[in-house]
Amino acid sequence: MLERLARELDLPVEAFLTEADPDTDSPGAAPVAEAGDLLALELVALVRHWLAIGDGQARRRVLSLARQEAERSGLRVCA
Repeated sequence: MLERLARELDLPVEAFLTEADPDTDSPGAAPVAEAGDLLALELVALVRHWLAIGDGQARRRVLSLARQEAERSGLRVCA
């Protein structure tokens, strides 16, 4: 899944796994910063945080919240 996201965003998979801050000049942040795309930065942050959640119930709560927010934004069908 990370490979597909990385390919779609034209980023290396490592961009999702590094702890580097995208606003710094650290080597891990360079590919994301060069993309210059706020959506890409937000997606990378979201994936990093998602991967950090080890508890299955916590992940389900986060997913439930994301679905609710998507529906509030007008999304009608969400898996």
